[in-house]
Order: sequence, then structure tokens, then C-alpha cells
Amino acid sequence: MMTSPRTLLIPAALAVTLLGGALACGSLDPGREAGSRRTAVWVYAEDGWTDTGFEVEPGDDVVIKVLSGEWSPWPEESFDALGSGGDPRCDCNVLAGVSHAALIGRIGDGRPFLVGAQYHHAVGEDGRLYLGINDTRLEDNSGRLRVRVRVD
Repeated sequence: MMTSPRTLLIPAALAVTLLGGALACGSLDPGREAGSRRTAVWVYAEDGWTDTGFEVEPGDDVVIKVLSGEWSPWPEESFDALGSGGDPRCDCNVLAGVSHAALIGRIGDGRPFLVGAQYHHAVGEDGRLYLGINDTRLEDNSGRLRVRVRVD
């Protein structure tokens, strides 16, 4: 029995789709080191802190990268992970001295830190990793950022 080229395309297309999905999820990433953990999360402007699902320990290498999205700390404007600029001394900021509406992080109940569009540091404390918007007035916020988190 002869197999037509069209019949062969369906399994090939399925294999490419499955492989592409596995690579996007990181499950078949050939450059991935053993022990590395990663995920992508949505961080919503109106939620305060978003749990990334990661427990980190001192010495863990944490890499955070914004993949897409915009958010707003008030109606009719939107910003990326670097925030609005705004007054870094405003009492509306969770983290003083940092752009209003910037992406920030926190480990456990520790002091918040600037993430911005990209962050890569070895951490010095242990606890759950959280991400959020640099804004204390969440009721008028909107939007979200898609963020990839990797812990080595």
C-alpha cells in the first residue's frame, strides 16, 4: 500500500506542534541546566502581589523577564514594566525611589526590589517569590504583564 504525501504531513505537523509546545513550556529545552525551574505567570495590576509559585533559597539565581503586556495605575494610560516615571517619592509607591507602576518583586515578607523589564541576581534570603506593581492604590488599576521566571 502506498502512502500519499498528504497522509505523511498530518503526523509531521502534529510532531512539530507538540515539539514546539514542549519547547515553549521549557520541558525539552536543550540549553536548560539540571535543577533549573521556570514558569510564566500573569501579574495583574489590581492584585497587589502575585505568587510565582517559587520558594527560593540564598544563592539561588533568579531570572525574571517581562514577555508582554501593559498595565495602568490609573484610567486612560498604560505603561510597561518600567512604569510611568512619575514621582518616585509618592506615598502611592510600595517601593520608594522607584518609578510608579514599575514591576517589583519581594521574597517572603522581605523588602521589595525593582524588577523592571528584566532582573537577574543571586538572592540572599529564603522564602516565596512574589511580583507586583509599584502602587499602593490598587482600586483603579488595570492591565497585566506576562512574566517568565527562572530559578537556578
